[in-house]
Formats: sequence, C-alpha cells, structure tokens
Amino acid sequence: MKVTLIGHGSLMSGRGLAFSGRFQIYDACIVALDNCVRGFAKLSMYGDRFATNIEIASLPLEGEVVSCETEPDGRVEALGLTVTLEDFGRLVKREGYQPASMYKLVERARENGLGVAEWLWNLDAQNGHDLVAYRRQLFALTGYTSPHYIPHPVRLNGTDCALIFLAPGFEGTGSSDVMSVRQQTGIESILSTAETWRRKPNDDQIAYFLSCLLGGAHGICVQDFLSTIADETDLAGQLYQRLQPIQPVLPVLAEEVVCFLETTGLTQQQYQRAFGRPEAALRRSGLQGFLDSMTVRQIG
Repeated sequence: MKVTLIGHGSLMSGRGLAFSGRFQIYDACIVALDNCVRGFAKLSMYGDRFATNIEIASLPLEGEVVSCETEPDGRVEALGLTVTLEDFGRLVKREGYQPASMYKLVERARENGLGVAEWLWNLDAQNGHDLVAYRRQLFALTGYTSPHYIPHPVRLNGTDCALIFLAPGFEGTGSSDVMSVRQQTGIESILSTAETWRRKPNDDQIAYFLSCLLGGAHGICVQDFLSTIADETDLAGQLYQRLQPIQPVLPVLAEEVVCFLETTGLTQQQYQRAFGRPEAALRRSGLQGFLDSMTVRQIG
C-alpha cells in the first residue's frame, strides 16, 4: 500500500525531511488546499519552538495538485509525498501519532479494499465531516489519540485522497482524557510568523522557520509565512542572512535541492517535472521577492 501525505511545515523541505532519515518517494507534487489558512500553533516535541498548523474555514478539507508553471492563487500550498507504508509509519511517529494505531486503521481500510486515506475520507463523510465526531470515531476504533497531531483525510482533484496531520485545538482530541498541546498552552488561534517570533525569539524557532521557508526552493508558495516577517526587523534580518547566499551563486538553494533529492530518492527528471527550474521555483514561492526587498533595505 502507498500513502500520500501532505506536509505543511518543515516536511516541505529536504532539510526538514532529512530529520527523519531517507525515504522511498514514489511521487511528489505541490498541493493547494481550499478554505484554510496556515500559521504556527503547537509547541513542538523537538525543541523550544512552535510548529505549523492548518486552520480550516469549512469542512471537508479539499484541494488539488497544481503545476509548478501556474501562479499561486492565494490558497495554502503544501508538499504532497507518496510514500511506502513503512516510510509512512516513520512520518506518523515523527508527527507524534502512534504508528501502531495508524496501522490498525490501515488494516481496517484493507478489509474494505481501500487505501487508508480513502477509507478515512469515507469515515469522515459518515460523520458528516464533523471534526469532533470524526476524532471520537478514530479514538473508538483505536483506543488512542494524540495531543500533538491527528491524521485527517483530504480530497484532491475531486477523486484522490491524501492524509494531512492537524494539531487539535480546543475542539478536542477525540478523548476527554487527552488534552491537546494547544489547550495546555492556551493557543486558541494560529499565530503569524511575526507573532510566533515575539513568543519564541530563539535559535530553535529560527531553524524551524528556515525548514519551512526552504520549501520555497521547490516552488511551494510560502508567502503566508513571509507576509508578516517585515514587522519584526530582527527576525527579517536573521532570515535574510541565512537565505541571502541564495544570490547570486545559489549555494543555499543548491544545497536544499541536493538534500531534497538525496532524502526522497527522486530522480532529476521526476523533480523537474514536479517543481520546475530552481530560479523559477524561487520566484514562484515568494522567496525571491523577500530577498530582493531585503537587499534593497540593506543597501538603503
């Protein structure tokens, strides 16, 4: 069985993916998600920093695979990765969800002749695409839920199904005995990049920001992350210093692409088909615009 996973934070970059080792990736693509916004919300298990989350305006969560040649249209963009079941288990663990419980769901899907993402989509539909009811059903089926991230189905292109991990908030984890990390820390709504920096102005948070922003090296639009950075001069300067070497000889960009290829096992042909040429990808993502504006500011 293969599973398509949508990464909306550090999973969008080779630097972020490499934290979990190397993978056998069958396919990779840019995904645009409908009716949602992205920001930072959950304290990480791996450092003194906030990790990303998606806040959905209306359910069910749907989207589409988009070409690297199309212009971003304001929707949240993320990375879609089709992986082996074994590699999926490693990513499930990384997200703070129990692999054994995920495999219970996989077995239920197999019994019904479906992939796990499609089966969970059907389960979500049976619960009226109600987030609370869906999570309660997951808990009833597995006896487990997570305070960190919980798998949620996404319908892509009207027919295909993928999974995304969402950090539960005050709506709950599906069990009254398991309080979400967001509840524990009082984070009701997602935070912008600038708001996050005001709470966590440290090296861990900078490193995480970079792991997310480097998804832009592959053409994934990260303008939502970039939009408030200018509000924090110190943050903007630190990110610029770390990203600025992309120009003019592209060492940071080249390093990220190499890391992405090594970590995913994609060929150059597969990579270019999904993400296009590096210079165009940098422009499409919004990173080039950020660097250009910061260069002007530095000169001024």
